[in-house]
Order: sequence, then structure tokens, then C-alpha cells
Amino acid sequence: MIRNRITSLAAAGLVGGALVLAGCGSSSDTASTAAAAAPIPCIGAEEACTAKVPLGGGASARTVQIELTGTNMGEPKTTVETEYEGSYDITDATFTTGGSIYEFTLDAVESIPEGVNLEMTFAQKR
Repeated sequence: MIRNRITSLAAAGLVGGALVLAGCGSSSDTASTAAAAAPIPCIGAEEACTAKVPLGGGASARTVQIELTGTNMGEPKTTVETEYEGSYDITDATFTTGGSIYEFTLDAVESIPEGVNLEMTFAQKR
């Protein structure tokens, strides 16, 4: 009942920003759902592309989707600023939607400042 009322307020434009629903699941569930809504674009050509995944502020079991430029990409090469190596974890990585989406679960420490990105470079399989 509380969820329906909050949803109605949000639909009416009376509530903005992130909602924390007491008794309706964890706030990380809400954040994960919102983050998964828009895939991150992979910039480049069909042969290779690079996506920048924001790490700033951390992440807790956040589902990330990267929209690839081709469908025959191999596992990505990842790079991050040296001081943030080891401050994130990627699990459950898989190619979906015929290989055009790369999806994974991201965990990253909260102390990572805004503006820090994990760069993921994909290339065609040979």
C-alpha cells in the first residue's frame, strides 16, 4: 500500500529524485534498477570500441549494461587510474542480445571520487 501511494505521487510529479522506500526492499535495489535502465554506449567502430563506466561514489551490486558497436566482440581490456586498481569488482559478466550488449554486476568502494571511470575496451574476436 505504501509503494502504491509513493508511485502515485511520483507519477503526479509531486516527488522527485531518488526514493527510499521503507519496508519495500533496500535502497540499493532501487538504485540498481535505475542504473540498469540506460546502457552505456561503447564509442568506436564495429571492429573496436571503448566504454567509460563511472565508479565515483561507489556501487553495490549495480547491474551495468554496455551497448557494443559490433556483435562479435571478445572480453574487454579494462583500465582505471592506478590508485583505484583493486577498488572495484566485476562479476557475472556475459554477452546478451545476440552479442550486442555486455552486462555485468559492479561493486566499487564508496570513497572513489566523482569523475573516475573504468575504461573497457572491446575488440572483434579473431
